[in-house]
Amino acid sequence: MKSGLILFFLLGMGPLHAQEAPNWNREPPPEADIRLVEPAPDEVVIVLNVNAIGGNHAGLFAGNVLIDPAGSYLGVRGQDKRWKGPTLKDYARYQTIDGLKIRFYRFRLKPHAFAAIVQRIREAGSTPPLFCASAVQNLLASLEPFDTIKRVGWTTPTALTRVLDPLTQGEGAIGECQKLDASPC
Repeated sequence: MKSGLILFFLLGMGPLHAQEAPNWNREPPPEADIRLVEPAPDEVVIVLNVNAIGGNHAGLFAGNVLIDPAGSYLGVRGQDKRWKGPTLKDYARYQTIDGLKIRFYRFRLKPHAFAAIVQRIREAGSTPPLFCASAVQNLLASLEPFDTIKRVGWTTPTALTRVLDPLTQGEGAIGECQKLDASPC
């Protein structure tokens, strides 16, 4: 009984909201030189924060529509009365709290493929913690030009980079990968 009471006490001391969680970084995040262009109306941009082993987060823009599965961006930024809504640059800056290793995979899509991804975003339910990369990969799975991408039960942001890299490299590249300053990955 005593150990159960201690466990209950310790669990009760945890933060109630993500913004109350302690920031283990003792130094402020480095200032990022963000030169990214906002997504075109027919463009999908997959955002992968790979600052930790396995990666920290995955999100996706379809034009100006953002899906931030299991993320805190919309809730935290939405508390600012001056915030005008999600942009790629603002989302990128938000991701830099962990560091500057963030990749942006950009693909211009045909109208039917773009519409299918937007429809999948609209139909997406909530995402449990630690399943952000799975949610993003499954949004892309089996759609043109992502025919080689398969649905997964679980994956990491770093593993998703390994799925997307071949689509952005070499002579047959169908997209591009950029860093925060818009230089190639």
